[in-house]
Amino acid sequence: MRMWLSRRERHSWSWAELSRRSGLPVWKLRWWRRRFDQIADPPDRPTDAFVAVDVVTLPLAMPIEVVTRSGHRLSVPVGFDEEHVTRILRLLQALDAGC
Repeated sequence: MRMWLSRRERHSWSWAELSRRSGLPVWKLRWWRRRFDQIADPPDRPTDAFVAVDVVTLPLAMPIEVVTRSGHRLSVPVGFDEEHVTRILRLLQALDAGC
């Protein structure tokens, strides 16, 4: 695309002439011209290489609370042992079933 646009500049072709020679629609050629212009001349941005940031400590993750149909509540802390929680849930399920 850059090649076609540079040929247009070099030969002073109109957009219609460039479209005819390249086989591309005028709107697409003009879109690419604008796109390349934006890349070549990006919007003003701060040039500072260092940006100060405030580091904050996030609160500890909240535990998960599991409530069974019968109303049993199980608070599962962060970093829980999956096997241990599974055993507790099976026990609660058995209690709910009336074993």
